[in-house]
Amino acid sequence: MASKRPAWIQRILLPELESIRGELKAVNARMDALKISMEEVDRRLTSQIQSLRNEMIAKFEAVNSRIDSLEKRLDVAERLAVIEAKLREHDEILKKIT
Repeated sequence: MASKRPAWIQRILLPELESIRGELKAVNARMDALKISMEEVDRRLTSQIQSLRNEMIAKFEAVNSRIDSLEKRLDVAERLAVIEAKLREHDEILKKIT
């Protein structure tokens, strides 16, 4: 089959085609390496994002806990204010009686 090709193709075109084939193999190898690198970056980013997500959830839970604590304190403060008002009323009534 090689004998059916014209001599100029064998001398000029075939070496160029082989050169292009070699360059394509090198490009494919670089693309494969880049794909592997990108997959590693993706894994690291996914891990870091998950870590940040977990950290944010923990911080939100801490803030929610503080808010709950403040709400309880406010409820106690409101009850105390009511009790103090009632005590003042009783003091005034006692002053009127005595």
